[in-house]
Amino acid sequence: MLFTEDLGKSLALCMLRHKDAAEKLSYWCREIDRERLSEREAYQKKTEVLLLSTLLQHYPDIEIENLTGESPDFIVRINGKRIGLEISEVINHFELKKREVLINQLFRYVEDWLLTSDQASGIYHIGLDSRLVTTSHQEKVIKDICNAVMQQKTTKYVTSIRRTPYDKGVLLVLDYNLSLFDELHANKILNIIEKKNVKYPLYRSKIDECWLVLVSNMHNMSSRYSYIQRPEVLKAIKSPFQRILHLENLFSEILMIK
Repeated sequence: MLFTEDLGKSLALCMLRHKDAAEKLSYWCREIDRERLSEREAYQKKTEVLLLSTLLQHYPDIEIENLTGESPDFIVRINGKRIGLEISEVINHFELKKREVLINQLFRYVEDWLLTSDQASGIYHIGLDSRLVTTSHQEKVIKDICNAVMQQKTTKYVTSIRRTPYDKGVLLVLDYNLSLFDELHANKILNIIEKKNVKYPLYRSKIDECWLVLVSNMHNMSSRYSYIQRPEVLKAIKSPFQRILHLENLFSEILMIK
């Protein structure tokens, strides 16, 4: 099952957070829609475009030659060079991935309900006690979130709520506080690099360079982290990629691994 609504919300939020890149992101998504891609292929490509948003903060002049290619994911032009980009998201908390998918699904139900009410437009940042959110309590959680939004106060499941302006309807996003002890072990990054190294011969074709771009999507529970544990492990990395970058999209920070 493809959660296209979640992707649409993520793209809308990304364009709000990265207003300088919004025009390019919007254009690229429209171009993907014009291609004869299956629903799954279009979903995958838009997800990869979303992961490019932080790279645009550091390389604003990027132009994509091929939006729908494979191996590598994109061919772009940067500083006059034709560069292949292979994009991969770093998942830090695999055990939270399924729970996060459920929470997003519940948020979409609440948004649909709020469309029929007189609720003010806005982005509602919802803090949840995610341990209580299970498939067997979906209806209770949905009702609880609706009450929290309508009354603007915490409830049994909603631990915090705040609203920011947004004039195109109602969006619900998961709010959370980063833990000082929420580390991302460098070996998780290293494992991705090693897997991509094996596929490098598929990427290095008719391009000047090939870059591996690893992204921690900090707006997702499953990708968030506070610091990289044992980053010195990455200094000794051996890889045929000309450049390896690790990006996080909360503060648009970039780590040049190679």
